Amino acid sequence: MSNYSKFMNKELKLIRRVLIGNSFNKDGYEYRFLSIDPDDRELAYDIVVDVTLPKKGQSYTTPVFSGHIHDILSNIWKYIGTSFSYSEKILVDGEEPASSGVYISPKKQKEVFFTMVREIDHVKIKTAIGNLSFDVSWKPSEKFYSLDDVYLDFNFNIEISNFILDGDYAKPNLKIANDVAGAILNVMYDTDNLREEINNVIYDVMADEIDITKVDDLYYQVLFYISKIDGFEVNGRFGNHYDLEPDMFI
Repeated sequence: MSNYSKFMNKELKLIRRVLIGNSFNKDGYEYRFLSIDPDDRELAYDIVVDVTLPKKGQSYTTPVFSGHIHDILSNIWKYIGTSFSYSEKILVDGEEPASSGVYISPKKQKEVFFTMVREIDHVKIKTAIGNLSFDVSWKPSEKFYSLDDVYLDFNFNIEISNFILDGDYAKPNLKIANDVAGAILNVMYDTDNLREEINNVIYDVMADEIDITKVDDLYYQVLFYISKIDGFEVNGRFGNHYDLEPDMFI
């Protein structure tokens, strides 16, 4: 056995004595280290951690757990006088976590949807042809939520109607409805205060189950696309028009 292997074996015994069999609480979650073993190359440790949720069946996302585990280990490193590399396997209430890394409970999904419908039902934006306002109806997308790198996304289709342009009722030119929808969508995404208001709905609703404000590089984000304008179906994705043009309303 090499001197390094002897050192790692001694270190492993100390780490196990400190972690295995103990529970650690962080922001209402309970963490139990089930196993700690050297990896195949003996350069790091493979760690299995079981997380007990504050409420059974509640929403969660694994990056929150990873942050907590790192905080726990950082405190342990101070105690044992050294740090170490590791890879983690996380269980949630003794079971494999959601494969996507995020689970939003049906109750929370409904709360997000109904709060969005209640809070963001009318929108005002500044466009190249004037101040435009309209009603918004929110519909959850088929894949309602997802974890994409540093963003926890909630996905919606929206239907918009009852347009007022510079104080007067206006009708969208449905002959170029897709272009109109794409232009409005671009302006909505470029309107910072609107995006902040929309995203804050998610932060407020989810805070009691997934508080990501203490996690580095993790953010809530609402993604939305226009599916109907005045009841007319459109392909409301981002188009070639970055703002409204005079012929888009009649």
